[in-house]
Amino acid sequence: MCAKFRAIIFCLLFIQNIYGQNINWESFLSRNDMTFDTLTTKWQEGVFTGNGLIGSMIFMENKNALRIELGRTDVTDHRISGNPSALYAKARLPIGYFSLNPVGKIIKNSARLHLWNAEATGVIETDKGKIFWKSFVTEKENVIIFQTKTEGEEKNFTWKWNAEQSVSPRMKFTPIDNFPSNPEHETGNEESIDFSKQKMLAGGDYVVAWKTVGKNDTNTTFISVGYDTVHSSLKQVLKTVKFAAAQEFANITNAHRQWWHQYYQKSFLSIPDAKAESFYWIQLYKIASATRSGTLPIDLMGPWFAPTPWPAYWYNLNIQLTYSPMCAANHLEMVEPLLRNIDKNIQNLINNVPPQYRYNAAAIARSGALNMVSPLKVTSESDTSSAPGALELGDLTWILYYYWQYYSYSKNDSVLKNFIPLLKRSINYYIDVMHKEADGKWHLPYTYSPEYPDGKTRDCNYALSLFRWGCETLLTIDPNDKLTKTWKDVLENLTPYPTDSTGLRIGKDVAFAKSHRHYSHLLMIYPLHLLNWDNEGDRDLIRKSLYHWHSLKGAFQGYSFTGGASIYSLMGKGDSALNYLDELFSHFVKPNTMYMESGPVIETPLAAAASLQELLLQSWNGKVRVFPAVPATWQDVSFEDMRADGAFLISAVRKEGKTRWIKIKSLEGGKCTFVTDLKGTLKTKSDNQANLIKVGVNTYQINLVKGQSVIIYANADDVNIAAAPVSLNNQTLNYWGTKNKK
Repeated sequence: MCAKFRAIIFCLLFIQNIYGQNINWESFLSRNDMTFDTLTTKWQEGVFTGNGLIGSMIFMENKNALRIELGRTDVTDHRISGNPSALYAKARLPIGYFSLNPVGKIIKNSARLHLWNAEATGVIETDKGKIFWKSFVTEKENVIIFQTKTEGEEKNFTWKWNAEQSVSPRMKFTPIDNFPSNPEHETGNEESIDFSKQKMLAGGDYVVAWKTVGKNDTNTTFISVGYDTVHSSLKQVLKTVKFAAAQEFANITNAHRQWWHQYYQKSFLSIPDAKAESFYWIQLYKIASATRSGTLPIDLMGPWFAPTPWPAYWYNLNIQLTYSPMCAANHLEMVEPLLRNIDKNIQNLINNVPPQYRYNAAAIARSGALNMVSPLKVTSESDTSSAPGALELGDLTWILYYYWQYYSYSKNDSVLKNFIPLLKRSINYYIDVMHKEADGKWHLPYTYSPEYPDGKTRDCNYALSLFRWGCETLLTIDPNDKLTKTWKDVLENLTPYPTDSTGLRIGKDVAFAKSHRHYSHLLMIYPLHLLNWDNEGDRDLIRKSLYHWHSLKGAFQGYSFTGGASIYSLMGKGDSALNYLDELFSHFVKPNTMYMESGPVIETPLAAAASLQELLLQSWNGKVRVFPAVPATWQDVSFEDMRADGAFLISAVRKEGKTRWIKIKSLEGGKCTFVTDLKGTLKTKSDNQANLIKVGVNTYQINLVKGQSVIIYANADDVNIAAAPVSLNNQTLNYWGTKNKK
């Protein structure tokens, strides 16, 4: 090939890399769909849909009826809480479900979740005919579509609404006295629309309304759920259903699909592991089904209701892990509902601290409702009489870590307006209760390390790590504040993390001696990276602490394995990380990728998505690490437009075990420091001049202007390798769902 022709080809490939790959998304995502050879009567084996606020879980009511369970994230009670707690007085409430009852006896049923179009489909085969069904939730209107097409006598199948008892589901697990259910629901029909209205003792109601439009052998049911805490939501929900039923069905479908197609294409990831790749893309589907811009933060179950003792928000791990994969996936918009809710409830966060600290502090305790009312009782007097959940100093600071991550991945300075004052208040609470001892060090009073048995301790590592992170962050973003001197003093004189021969302790008074599912005592390693693998002096403590934690397995739950996998990844041990994720997939994740501990707890699968991301891309302590912990069996890996600290979009391809090229796009301009295993003399191609400087072992810097992209490579021919779906080498596709045993 002549040099001139090679140059033309290279330029064309360069332009293709700069502006994105031509991926056949429908084909790619279809290999990651969930498939169900047989739907069962288990919620965790059902197929789910959602639009960020309302959703449905479709599974079997019994062996001869299909169940379409409805949920809406904000359908909660709103009685005055205190005694009973918000877990009862402001709990998520069950709504109800539809039953589809065939005429004949079911011989076979199957279903599929089509990720690309965000639609669930299924077939019910009976001895009287067939029912083909399809369901999705519209992208704007809060409408669930359930469409059927029938054969034979099944055109006469029946459709029934079943309202559920309106009371906190925690009553079934831990009942309390003198806590009545809301009144019985009422049914009716207006303007040819059926409805079920559930009044609430505290005022207002929630209403399910539905209308079925039939044509030949096809019926389309439009379902909506309304909610209002003051007035009746009936008029609004009737209007919603009426409007939807009057639209051209093709227009509704196209708008829905277009939203999802645009959503998926904001980033791309393909790995040579059918189970893990499918799991990852189902989690991205799950995120956008459970929340999106303009809706609400995700609680423990998302919009898919199931009986649970956890009908609320948990602030000491769950909400944090839930939001852990969203920024790297380049879906900052999915974090925005959490930020808005925090901003909306700042006064409640202030009121959560004891009165003597409210002038400058804010905090939140273990669990509560959307309003974030959850008081703490940590004081400088070292109180040990309070309940553990009221002594979890650190929960708000950990939530704010993800507020900070949103800023650091976007570089949207407007975010700092609310973030800085709130982080200062969070850190002020530590300062208000700390004290200096004879050793000249600042110490914390008795607080609690989440979940650890008998975890009340002075100098709790959970609190210390978050205290240190908060001070470092404030010095970075607000170096001229009047409290700068105090923050520096804290960093210079804060007591070291309590350790012993096994590694990091729970705190000064409590060793790590019992199995513990939560990695609360290891936050300084992950996700805060205050102790990190780059510092050789930290490595022995990191290694020792991780091994000791995971040597005591009796109390482990799913997120014990996501935490372990993430720490192994930051150590560069991709094989060990993948082994932990495989154990999670095999023993804890349910067939539809949900996760349960008595009831649904959504955070663990989403945390596993973050753990998968961290095998391919990490950004912490000012460096972007490309392919930092790829398992040895993953010879080919491809990702595009994953987001990193500094508002950089990163793309990269690995082929036959070697990194071939990296693309960096700067969304806001600035210097990117990155670590890569690319070998040889590295070259760059960019739409503007870009100078690459080597600043350390495998470490480089490049300064980019806003909007600029650059490709880094060693061999020109490697740029021919596209960022595209990798081969799965004859692996079984569509791993998730329920499969018939052969």
